[in-house]
Amino acid sequence: MARSILIVDDDHDVVHVLAELLALEGYRVRCAFDGQAALWEVDRDPPDLVLTDVVLPQVDGMSLARQFRARGWAIPLVLMSAAYAYVDLPGLPFVPKPFDLDVLLQVIAHAFGDRQA
Repeated sequence: MARSILIVDDDHDVVHVLAELLALEGYRVRCAFDGQAALWEVDRDPPDLVLTDVVLPQVDGMSLARQFRARGWAIPLVLMSAAYAYVDLPGLPFVPKPFDLDVLLQVIAHAFGDRQA
């Protein structure tokens, strides 16, 4: 069964491009456009990985990561942002926007623990 990724970003163009790319790579993709919707999606049907923007309406990406930990969710989370060059939350990979798609795929594979990443 294909791994599932929840993309969380308020930029619909970014979500569309990422969803297409990740689907072509064989992932099952779901989308949320704010942090609160992401929490609902994860609670409803946990994905295998969450790829989230840092700057989001309602619940930002860093708060989302903290809530994952507080709820005991062991779902890999990858942060991305155009507003920040780097975000240092221990144990969380970060990809700056605009990103190199090959690098993003490597970060996702590494977050899944794939040895070839």
